[in-house]
Amino acid sequence: MVTNYLYALTHMLDITGRMSRRAYWYFLLMVLALSCVAISVDSAVLLSALTDGTPELKIGTITMTFGALHALPIFSASFRRLHDIGKSGFWIVLNLVPFVGSLILFSWYARPSALASVHGEAPRERLSRPNWADRTQF
Repeated sequence: MVTNYLYALTHMLDITGRMSRRAYWYFLLMVLALSCVAISVDSAVLLSALTDGTPELKIGTITMTFGALHALPIFSASFRRLHDIGKSGFWIVLNLVPFVGSLILFSWYARPSALASVHGEAPRERLSRPNWADRTQF
């Protein structure tokens, strides 16, 4: 899981190629876990500042910094994931359509990798073991 996270961070400027379903979801899971840590630290800082009576407090500084630092890696990982299922990365603009666009993208991100694509060969993980979602049609 950590290797997928580090891979996505080191390739944050690369929107070419593909990213497997497993690597993508492990990356997002790690971002979610670290976001929870950042929120917890911000909450602890806020609570300690309120008990000390500090009038000026920057609420959510760590969380906002974490989000700003991870916006580009999440964008590029999503772009590469769309390439992996055979779609153009520019389909990511569906996020601009409230609710429906995100649901469509979520279902696409859950699809198995396409075997042949103009963006390169399928990730090797696809060949390692079958998955129930490989047998379903979305």
